[in-house]
Amino acid sequence: MANFIQTVELLWLNHSYSNLDKPETHWHTLAISKDGSMPNISNWFTQPWQQIKQRFMSSNDDRMVPLDQVSRFYQSDFYQSLDANLKSAFYDGPLGGLDSRVIHRKDVDTLMSYYKLWQQGRNISCALYGEKGTGLSTLMNVLIQEIKQGDQAYKIISLEKRIQSEQDFLNTLSKSLGMKEKAYKLDEFITCLLQLPPTVIAVDNLHFLVQRTLNAQAVVDSVSAIIIATSGHHFWLLASEEQAWRRLCYGYDFEQLVSHQHHVANFNERDMRELLINRFAYAGFHTINDIPTEKLHSEKSPINHIARRCKGCVELGLFYCLNNLTYGTKPQSILLMPADEIDMASLKKLSQKSLFTLAEISTHGQLSPKEHSKVFRMEITESKRLLEHLRGLGVLDKNEDANSHDGYSLKLIISAVVIRYLISMNYLY
Repeated sequence: MANFIQTVELLWLNHSYSNLDKPETHWHTLAISKDGSMPNISNWFTQPWQQIKQRFMSSNDDRMVPLDQVSRFYQSDFYQSLDANLKSAFYDGPLGGLDSRVIHRKDVDTLMSYYKLWQQGRNISCALYGEKGTGLSTLMNVLIQEIKQGDQAYKIISLEKRIQSEQDFLNTLSKSLGMKEKAYKLDEFITCLLQLPPTVIAVDNLHFLVQRTLNAQAVVDSVSAIIIATSGHHFWLLASEEQAWRRLCYGYDFEQLVSHQHHVANFNERDMRELLINRFAYAGFHTINDIPTEKLHSEKSPINHIARRCKGCVELGLFYCLNNLTYGTKPQSILLMPADEIDMASLKKLSQKSLFTLAEISTHGQLSPKEHSKVFRMEITESKRLLEHLRGLGVLDKNEDANSHDGYSLKLIISAVVIRYLISMNYLY
């Protein structure tokens, strides 16, 4: 406080003495101006006050984090300079049983209850859906680990590319299920599928079924026929990102194919706080803002602000913790600043075509230039240029692996923020 007062005095004196050569600001003329009227004293205070406010009282807008700073954080010099243990602890993935990132037990129990109903002869199938990064694949794998202890036959099928036709889907399933490789007709495939032992068939990355093209209905019809005909014999477990599931239900009544839907919710504040505290402890930092980690679970915890700000998005929580920290003076201590709101100005400046592109990518999971050109009916070169522009802004990632066909997807660290913005602007529902 003393430093603040000293600075105010210095700014005030500097302003006063710098204006002593100006007759209108002499002390003896302050009360009466040249024409005899009272001067506007507020103007005389404006400059020093603006200097004080700029230094100590920055506005909320000044404290907002630019979206591209978030998306490019892991390439920044600051991140590279961080302690290796911190970077290891705050990587984007679960730490096994050391934190609650893995799943909520209630989600596993719910799926197990559906599985047991199927074992009893009920016609049961289930679709999992949730925001990107909520652990759908992890939840599916944990369930499989539990049911295989009872010698239950199972297959995990992870779709790696867009399903282009009925035959494409039949080929993908037959290969994954170990069936004889041949060009099956739909009825023949269903007959062969019913001859297999009762199996838990888990299909991940269902967003690769979504496509806004003319042949999309044929793919969905074949998937529907297979699940409806075999769901009593096999237990179908489908996993989809939330926006893709909404599109499948809105456009193709996909919810009618399964007996149960299960929404995997994002983390609440308590879960997020627990996760972040465990990450710091795992990195070997046991004091945050002079508070021992074992006492950080209270509502007044400095981590609580981050837990509220990230709104259940784990990737944002990890970013805020790393971006807002400085090392304390004590060994293995951290000082953590409050989390600032993300500035969406860069999205607000985008064209409608760009925003619709982001919306379609969120429902498709990813789009290649060829797929984008079909959806938006434009030249591939134009699609490529638009996608690269969004990539340059830090909103998209380009998937370079052989299976992705140069697909562009939302950057994981900001995907939840972008999707929520698109929903608020009615580009998504």
